[in-house]
Amino acid sequence: MRPSAGWVLNECDRAASPRGPTPALRTVAWGRESLPAGCDRARHQHLHPYAIVVLSGQFDQVGYAGRLRVSAGDLLVQPTLDAHANRMPRTRGARILRLPWPDVDDLGGAVTVSDLDAIVRAAERDLPAAAALAHAQAARAGPVRRPVLDLPDLLAADLVAGDVRRLGRWSERHGIARETASRAFTAAFGVPARQFRAELRARAAWLQIVRTRDGLAAIAATTGFADQAHMTRDVRALTGASPARWRRDPRVVDLARAARHRVPSR
Repeated sequence: MRPSAGWVLNECDRAASPRGPTPALRTVAWGRESLPAGCDRARHQHLHPYAIVVLSGQFDQVGYAGRLRVSAGDLLVQPTLDAHANRMPRTRGARILRLPWPDVDDLGGAVTVSDLDAIVRAAERDLPAAAALAHAQAARAGPVRRPVLDLPDLLAADLVAGDVRRLGRWSERHGIARETASRAFTAAFGVPARQFRAELRARAAWLQIVRTRDGLAAIAATTGFADQAHMTRDVRALTGASPARWRRDPRVVDLARAARHRVPSR
């Protein structure tokens, strides 16, 4: 099954609803933003990595790193091409600060920063300096949070780890019906488990495509595709463009350069 390109945006999204069969990869607006109460943002992607510092309030995010609830004092790392949805409480909004972030190998997650006020003060003068301070605090905070609270979280973690070859066998190991596992995952993450896995594989291939000059056939083989054509279909379905087109796209030059200085997974 190929990743779906059917990204649905709601009235709370800044971007207009995409027209045509391809997804809209969002750009990131740096700085502060207020997120209104009850204003959910449907599943979407951003081309470049960034981080969110929560200044007040809280919200939930559902993405490749799992289901996370972040609140004031938390920093949420959003890796490049992560697909996530945001859900706001119905009674209270949140204020956030978006910061540029280095490219990372993993799928992000959340940490609690040690000095939120220092990051806020730095951002008033210089966003790159605030990002550097936030990165230093995140590095000292230890491993990112990726809670495994119930069955959908466990299945998501195993899909990320590559431990789910067949959903039926995974369900049998955990003593549940395949249909039960499938319904629970889709309800929690907004897409079927099979699509989630296909997106992860396409994203892994895309990262190698834009970070390296390796041959496309070799990348297809190392990321688990049957052949280059299979990889091309799935990368286009996930990103809206073919591997060859991405290699000519000036927007990913920074990602290729950052590949030499990536932040290691923690």
